[in-house]
Amino acid sequence: MAARPRALGALALIVSLTPGCSGGTIVPGGGVDAPAGGGPDARPGGPDAPVGGPDAPGGSSDLLPPDRVTTFRPGIPADGQLGLALGPDGVPQRTVVCATLHPGDDIQAAIDSCPAGQVVALGAGTFTIASTITLSKGVVLRGAGSEGAPTGTTLAKTGGQTVLAIGAGRDSICYGGTGMPLTQDAAKETTTLTVGAGAAGFAAGDLALVDQVDDDIVQQGDCTFFKRVSGRSISQRVEIASVVASRGTLTLSSPLHWTFRAGAPYLAQVTRVASPTTRWAGIERVRLQGGTNPGYDGQMAGGIDISNAAYCWVKDVQTDGTIGGMHVSLTSTYRCVVRDSYVHHSANYGFGTDCYGIVLRCGAADNLIENNIVRYMNKPILFNVSGGGNVIGYNYADNSWATPPAWQEVNIDTHCSFPHMELIEGNWAPHVGATTTHGNAGFLTFYRNYSSSQFAPPAVFGSTDPQTGNVTAVQFPGGDIGMNVLGCILGTDGVSTVYDSGDSGPQSIYELGEGGTGPDDVSITTLYRHGNYDTVHQGTVWSPTTIERVLPASLYYAQQPAWWPAGTPWPWAGPDLSPMVGVLPAKDRSDHLP
Repeated sequence: MAARPRALGALALIVSLTPGCSGGTIVPGGGVDAPAGGGPDARPGGPDAPVGGPDAPGGSSDLLPPDRVTTFRPGIPADGQLGLALGPDGVPQRTVVCATLHPGDDIQAAIDSCPAGQVVALGAGTFTIASTITLSKGVVLRGAGSEGAPTGTTLAKTGGQTVLAIGAGRDSICYGGTGMPLTQDAAKETTTLTVGAGAAGFAAGDLALVDQVDDDIVQQGDCTFFKRVSGRSISQRVEIASVVASRGTLTLSSPLHWTFRAGAPYLAQVTRVASPTTRWAGIERVRLQGGTNPGYDGQMAGGIDISNAAYCWVKDVQTDGTIGGMHVSLTSTYRCVVRDSYVHHSANYGFGTDCYGIVLRCGAADNLIENNIVRYMNKPILFNVSGGGNVIGYNYADNSWATPPAWQEVNIDTHCSFPHMELIEGNWAPHVGATTTHGNAGFLTFYRNYSSSQFAPPAVFGSTDPQTGNVTAVQFPGGDIGMNVLGCILGTDGVSTVYDSGDSGPQSIYELGEGGTGPDDVSITTLYRHGNYDTVHQGTVWSPTTIERVLPASLYYAQQPAWWPAGTPWPWAGPDLSPMVGVLPAKDRSDHLP
């Protein structure tokens, strides 16, 4: 286990530090006042809006400037299929079994004949699968246990390709369609799109994609993929709640996470998804083996491929080192959930091989990735042209693969511009950030995470080499814009020697601006840091421009979640707690795996 920071005691002296993004003053009581990087040049995507959902405690613009965040209400809000109460974990509960199968039985035939809202139950043992099993309607595939055979259920794929799919669109759902121009700006936190006569082409229940032409805050780089067309990197998957054709308006089921502007040069459009959307499908309590992506990078996941789906879920699933490519991908999804799962190792380690754990992409919005263990991937959790409002919450993400293994990769990261307005809360992830190899990202909020910069041993699968390069807790290269880091515990005593570094050499708390324009790069000048404890200062660094110093327990929960283990303190990490790093259920599960 990585060393935890020491308890914070009062400091008896006042020391002025060099002004700048790492500057500040250590004051009695252990706090450090440091200038915030944020300001008007951050140019976020919309007007002021409150932090958190309607019940979120402390969701106040006094803590976090409201133009830098969105409303976070991820996941499935209610059971719109059967009208039943959601489970304590926020997932629909399905109890009626339409078929019980045993190894050798035809799973796909049972799914196809199962009535919506019911369960295909798999007995213990190993089911050998020659063709991808696809859920295209609202049924649940439930095994006997994610530990796999003999006591649980293993689905072993032969011949490559995806093991399980919810929806059949794969990456093709990212592209094409006829965009309908917005005739008025659509402001962040609102639910109305005005499209004039084009409204007649939409119907309640449709999924759609809202996007606009990139401006100068977006650095698309070499990644023209996973967006409808190149140069429209800011997008959001939405659901149409109602249409008033006489007024030319579409009302959305959830608010926008960005202001989409009708006029030049933005030319915002909304594009209806023409293919059928899969809703209310679930995968539970199975172990997957043998799947892979035989095509081009990003074509499909090897484990579970979820595409053009809404209100679907993956719960208590294990994918292991026999899976190649992405283990779980959420492509153009809306309000889907991946939780309580164990995603680990890879069949094809390497760069450019989709060696990723859980991936949100192609405008995916308002999804929830929660309480998972994700380890020994190149990128355990990844945003890839994601659409905002997604929450990565209370996961244990560690042991990112790299070669040489002495180089430290990022545990929760971004690819392909422009992931925006996402929340990363309550995770144990030693190294977080938003790398810009394939484009930049903006306005991500990192809240109450523990990022020590130290991977659990062995740091990289197949090696015992110590990590000496790119060792940091938080990494924002040049071009990242409007990032927020609040209430986190950062660094490790005796290891983290530098607060801010401009390159991958020193072992630092923050690695900022590498490859950018220097000290005036937007990754530095628009960075907002407030209320983070770090082991270099041995204190909590506060922004002097923000008076509020009360950290809410969560930015998306109003109170301790019902699924949280009894007797385990929540929140589990933060500079306002004693100890500052407690017990994260996902990390505790990982520590006790056989």
